[in-house]
Amino acid sequence: MLVQVKSGMRRAGGEDGAMVTVGVDLAGRTGTTGVCRVTWGRRPAVELLPAKHDEDLLSAMRSADKTGLDSPLGWPVAFIALLTAHRTGAELPGLAHHAPRADGRPGLGNTFTHRLTDDVAWKRTGAGKRRPLSVSADKLGIVAIRAAGLLDRLAEGGPAVPRDGSGPVVEVYPAFALMQWGLAPEGTYKGREATAARSRIVAGLEAGLDLDLSDRVRDRCVASDHDLDALISAVVARAAACGLTHAPATEEEQAMAAVEGWMHLPRRDLPLTAVRDGVAA
Repeated sequence: MLVQVKSGMRRAGGEDGAMVTVGVDLAGRTGTTGVCRVTWGRRPAVELLPAKHDEDLLSAMRSADKTGLDSPLGWPVAFIALLTAHRTGAELPGLAHHAPRADGRPGLGNTFTHRLTDDVAWKRTGAGKRRPLSVSADKLGIVAIRAAGLLDRLAEGGPAVPRDGSGPVVEVYPAFALMQWGLAPEGTYKGREATAARSRIVAGLEAGLDLDLSDRVRDRCVASDHDLDALISAVVARAAACGLTHAPATEEEQAMAAVEGWMHLPRRDLPLTAVRDGVAA
């Protein structure tokens, strides 16, 4: 079966031509990185893959039609301008803030710390106090540095991997994806004590997508938020490959996404069955 992904028509790598997606819950160190691969046959089959080294991640990404990478794929344009001016001794750019929300309340933050996609995604999900971390002023930066290295190696000396999600890699944010699907718990699903919340999320994904989960995979996703986030990332990669996410739409969004990256959120108006089937309901 031929599948249409935004980077062009290609034969997928799974059995019978089924689409293959990979999710990577990237961390600054290997011990907390998770990798999941889903083969989208009649029942989507889920595997958890090795994640000890960058070579493991690259091998998994190369096996996929689309990879969902849980990491920023770039830094704020204004932050880059700030560093450039500081380095050369030029006049620093002025501080600007993201546009207010529709009800007039402040936007996410300033343009040095947060990208346009952070602000857009935060407003779209209605996440409130659950704000995206800053890639330029928080520990998330080390993850983005690792992601940049992976994308550089993935390009193998050819054209750079697009940061807007139109190529083989798409930026994802599992916690916001769960909000879009109505699967987000009231509290956190992170950490050792949140196994009950993760169990409910896994059950929701399993039912909505008719996943073929082994006991081992199910148990690991309940035990580890890193493995669960990798699974969610692989599912969002499927949605992005099938055109079921919010891609950059305006000229400003498209221009900024090419540099800063773009967080693809699943469409809230579509059920998980649409992602499973690869078409809008």
